[in-house]
Amino acid sequence: MSHIPLRLRAIGPSLCIAAALLMIGAPPAAATKIKMVFPGPVTTFSLPYLVAQKKGWMAGLEVEDVHVTGDANTMRVLLSGNADIGLVGTLNVLASIHAGAGIRAIHSWQPIGDYSLVLATGKGDKLADLAGKTFASSGPGGLPDQLPRLIMHKHGIDETSARFVQVGGHAARLQAVIGGRADATLVNTVTALKGVQEGKVTVVARLSAEFPGLGYVWNVVRTDALGKPELAAAFQTMTDIGIQGSRFIMANPDEAAAILHERLGDLDLAFLKAVVRDLDGENVWGVDGGLDPAIEEFTADLNMKLGNLPVAPPPKDVLEPRFVDRALAKLGTYQKK
Repeated sequence: MSHIPLRLRAIGPSLCIAAALLMIGAPPAAATKIKMVFPGPVTTFSLPYLVAQKKGWMAGLEVEDVHVTGDANTMRVLLSGNADIGLVGTLNVLASIHAGAGIRAIHSWQPIGDYSLVLATGKGDKLADLAGKTFASSGPGGLPDQLPRLIMHKHGIDETSARFVQVGGHAARLQAVIGGRADATLVNTVTALKGVQEGKVTVVARLSAEFPGLGYVWNVVRTDALGKPELAAAFQTMTDIGIQGSRFIMANPDEAAAILHERLGDLDLAFLKAVVRDLDGENVWGVDGGLDPAIEEFTADLNMKLGNLPVAPPPKDVLEPRFVDRALAKLGTYQKK
C-alpha cells in the first residue's frame, strides 16, 4: 500500500493537468541556431539584419551566415537542406518555383532594387548617349543585360545598336567601364557612387525611377520547413528584426551606415553615409516586410516579357505572408516621420 499522504495524492493529478495545459498554451520554442545563405559578401541588402544584430534584437536566435557566389548557388544550398533560409534574387526565385522547387518568400529586407545605369566619364551624361555603346553585363539573360535594353526601348533609343560583353559582378563591371573595355553598365548604389566619387562614371538612370515596381531580393525558405514549429518561430524572428532594422535605417541613416562600416571597413564612413541616405531616398527597405503582391506581379510579368520566364506565377504561388502579417500585428504599419 502506498504511503504517500492523501494531500499529495490529491495535488499530484492537479499538477499534471496544469503542466499539460501550460504545454498546450505555450508558443513553439524557436530554434536557437539556424543557417542563412547569401549570394555574395556583406553588402547593403543585409543592412537591416546587421542593424538588428548590433542592437541585440535577435531574441536569442543565433544565425550562421553562409556566403556563396550568385543566386543559383544560393538556391542550391537552400534546396539541399544545407541552409534554413536564403536571400535570393527575385528572378531566380520565380524561375525555381516554375521548375518545381518547394519554396516560398517569407519577407524581404530590400524588396526594391537600387541599380543605377552609369556611363564612363566623357562618353555622355544623358540617356540618349547610350546609343551605340558597349555595356558590361553579368551574362546573357541577367538583369544587367536585359534592363539597359528595356530602358533604351522605353526612351525611344535604338537598343539594337548596343553591344554587350560578359564581365561578372558589380565591382568587375565598374572596373570594365573604368578600364575602357565597356562604356556603360548597370550596378548597385554602392558601386555606382564609388565610380561617381572617383570621377569615373556618370549616373544616367536609376532603376527605382524607371521601374519602381521591380523586385530585388526575397528571403526564401523551403515549404517543408514551414511546418516545423522551431523553424517557424525562427522565421518569425527574422521577419520581425528585418522590419525593425529597415525602420531604424530610415530614421537613423548615419548610425546605420556606421554599423555597415564595421563590416565594410575598406569603404570610407562618409561615403557609406551618403550611400545609406541615397538608399533611404529611394525607399528600398522592407519597412512593412517587403512582400507587396504588386511587386511580385510586376516582376514576374516583366521577366515573362523579357523571355526569362515562360509564365508569370501569381503571388499566392510565391509569397507566404503569415510571418509579415504577425509582425505587422505587433509592430503596426510603417509611419514615415
